[in-house]
Amino acid sequence: MKVNKKAIQTLTLPVLIFLISCSGKSENTELTSTEGKVEFEFLDSLVVESLPELYLADKNDGTRQLLFNERQMNELIITDLEGKIISRFEPTGEGPDKVESPLEVAFWQEGIVIKEMSSENKFYFFDKDFRKTAQSPALTKGLSFITIYNSNRSFSIFEKDGKTLILGQELNLLEEQLLAENSENPLIYEKAEIGYIYDVDSEDLTRINLYPKTWKPRLEQKWLGFKSSHVQVSKTDQKVAVLPSVGNQLFYYEVNGDSLSLITQISLFHPERNENLIFDIKKEYFLYPQFKQLFSGGNYFLVEFYTEVPQDIYDSFRAKGEGYQNDPEYWETLGKYWKAKYILTDKYGNQGAISELPVPGVVHFMDANDIVYIKPTSKTELDYNVFYRYQVTLK
Repeated sequence: MKVNKKAIQTLTLPVLIFLISCSGKSENTELTSTEGKVEFEFLDSLVVESLPELYLADKNDGTRQLLFNERQMNELIITDLEGKIISRFEPTGEGPDKVESPLEVAFWQEGIVIKEMSSENKFYFFDKDFRKTAQSPALTKGLSFITIYNSNRSFSIFEKDGKTLILGQELNLLEEQLLAENSENPLIYEKAEIGYIYDVDSEDLTRINLYPKTWKPRLEQKWLGFKSSHVQVSKTDQKVAVLPSVGNQLFYYEVNGDSLSLITQISLFHPERNENLIFDIKKEYFLYPQFKQLFSGGNYFLVEFYTEVPQDIYDSFRAKGEGYQNDPEYWETLGKYWKAKYILTDKYGNQGAISELPVPGVVHFMDANDIVYIKPTSKTELDYNVFYRYQVTLK
C-alpha cells in the first residue's frame, strides 16, 4: 500500500504565541499571547511488510534507517526510509546476545541500545550485527513501578562535548526510604530523584530531580503521588524539556556536565484542556487531563495529553452498581471523551494547540527535521504497518 508522494496536504490550526520576559537568571516568566497557526504538510508514507503490529522507535539520520519494535518487543526491524526491511532481530531471551525482558530500544552508533525491565533496569549495547558489546551498571535496585512504552520512550541518547550521554526518567530510581515515608508528604518532591544522566564511556551514573523547583505542586507543597515527569532532549541543540504530567508547566534546561541548568519555563495552553480541574490522586486517571507523552524534534517539542471524562458522566455509571464496568456503553462513553490532543511548542515559548491530527491516528515519532510520523487508525489501514510523514511548522 503506497500513498502518492506528490500529494500535498496542509492543515492549519490555531496557535498561541508567547513572548517570554525574563530578568537575568530569574525563574519567573511573564507571558503574553498572540494568535498564529500550526501547519501540517503531507510528505509521503511508508509501509513495512510485517504481520505483527509495529511501533516506530527511532530514526538514524546518518544511515537513513528506521527502527521498529513489535508490541511485545519480540522482534526488532530495521528498514530504510521507504520501509524496506534491512534486518530483523529477536532480542528476547537468556542467551549471550539476548535481553530477558526488553522494554525500550533506540539506535546507538552503528548498532542499537536496549533498556530492560527488571529490578536493575540496565542498558544493553549491541553492534550492527546485533552482538552484545556492553551493558550499563544497574540503574535501580527494585521494581516498584512498571511503565510500558509502545511508542516514544523514556530516555534520549545524544552526543555532547565529545561524550555519549543517556538522559531519562525512571520512577524506580526512588529510594526505598522515600517510598517508605509518609505517602502524603509533599516535601518528598524536594529530594525525589527520578531522572538520570548516564555517561556511556565512563559508566558514570548521576541521579537528578525531575520535579522542578518552580513546579507549582512542589512550590505549594501539594501531594500528588509519585507522578511521571516526561523528559526529552532536542535532536539538534541538546536542549532538555521536562514536562511534569500534572499541571500546565513545561521547563527547558541545558546539560551542564552531570546536571541540568534551568533556562526558562512556559505555561502550556490548549482550549480543550480544563486548567481549572484539580488533580486528585484518589480518583480515576481519566478524570484529569494528564500529560501522557513528550516528543522531541529539531525546532519543536510535541506534547500529548488526553481530555478528561466529565465527573458527572462517570458518576452516572457508578450509580448503576458494581457491574458498571462490564457495560459496553461505559467503555464507549469513556472513548468519546478521553481523546488525545497535542500542543506544539518551540524553545522560545511559542506554542500551538492541535485539536485533531491531519489523519485519524497515533503519533509514533518526531525526527530532527520536525517530521511527525503518524500511524493511521482507519479500518482500511489497521491490517497494514502504514506510517504517514508530515512536516510540522509553527507560524
